[in-house]
Amino acid sequence: MAGFRGLLALTVLMVGVFAQRDLPPEFDQTLPSCREKEADIFFILDSSSSIYIEDYELQRQFVREVINRLDVSSRSTRVGALTFSDNYRVSFTLGEYQNKDDLRSAINDRNVPYLTGLTNTADAIRYVRTNGQFRPDVTRVIVVVTDGYSRQPGATRNEADTARREGYYMFVIGVGQYTDEREWRAIANDPDSSFMFNITNYRGLDRLYSTIPNSICGLPPIILNSRVCGVREDADLIFVAGPSEADNAFSIVSNMVNALRDDRSRLRLSLLLGSCRANEVPLSDPSLFCSNFGDPTPRQDSYTNLLKDMRNEARDARGTRPQANQVAILFLGQQTMELSRFDILRQARDAQFDGIETYVVDLGVVTNSNFLSSIASSRDNVLSTSGPGNLENILLNKVCDTLNEISNPLPTLPPS
Repeated sequence: MAGFRGLLALTVLMVGVFAQRDLPPEFDQTLPSCREKEADIFFILDSSSSIYIEDYELQRQFVREVINRLDVSSRSTRVGALTFSDNYRVSFTLGEYQNKDDLRSAINDRNVPYLTGLTNTADAIRYVRTNGQFRPDVTRVIVVVTDGYSRQPGATRNEADTARREGYYMFVIGVGQYTDEREWRAIANDPDSSFMFNITNYRGLDRLYSTIPNSICGLPPIILNSRVCGVREDADLIFVAGPSEADNAFSIVSNMVNALRDDRSRLRLSLLLGSCRANEVPLSDPSLFCSNFGDPTPRQDSYTNLLKDMRNEARDARGTRPQANQVAILFLGQQTMELSRFDILRQARDAQFDGIETYVVDLGVVTNSNFLSSIASSRDNVLSTSGPGNLENILLNKVCDTLNEISNPLPTLPPS
């Protein structure tokens, strides 16, 4: 009897010890698909005023449960997190904690605090994609948990678009009876059925404890194309974006220009990007990137006037180098298309008649997107930030081929 009582006391003691821990040490919840998975995962947790503190704790528990199912170590899966409202606060960085016990313990009131305030999702995404902590050539994932509109939906979409182009998978968990899912869809990778999850309330997060890690661990790393474009023929490359498109366009332009090589000074660049103006700049000239870019009081040209300026610059350039290939890349968003799609179409067709090969980058045109294939020189010359593959690589490959085509003398053009 005494032996039985001793055994019972020991059992009660062990239960009490395990009850103080989130997970018994011998019970490994790592999913088979996640074993030895090389991935960097960063959680972005909404802590705005619309979220009750009890629900915020359910977000923290969700992160703990996902971590339980991952293979956490410095060589396999690393996890980071931040919480955001008006501003963001980094909870812990990638690799700061290298085992499950330490990670779970770090998800507490001090590291992952309840903030309250507005919903500044864009700044949170921008920090994560630019912080330099992610390893190259592993699966890179950002998981956003939120319950509503961000303060700047356009900026949020642009940041998510840029993150996808830079090789990140974007997951969104939208919480609540949300009647308009457009912002969530703009953040998440396609298809939405794999990267966007809508639950009625935060208690529904428990249904995703295994779904999210299983989805992440099945994703291959996105290896960005390292191709460079060597320009062998005389060519003029012109970038055009209105004020509403300039921020997102400038990121794409910068990456494309970094991939261009011009050993014999054959390529000249012109930029008409909001307040950024640079005319016929050699590729080697650092003044390409205008010092006044992002000026809060930019020259508010209409897109139609920008296209007129583009055609005039191209005509002047053709006077000195009539054999040069001329390529224009037009960045178009919903606001610009709503204001002046017919005028843009007319100017673009005149540019094509001038001999300018025209590409269109769709920055989120929702209505009247059928115009884009006519604004571009061909349907194949229309590319979208939400399309499959890496937009910048696809665009670079297409434009590089056009820049290096053997040019033929153009016919004498009538005055416009």
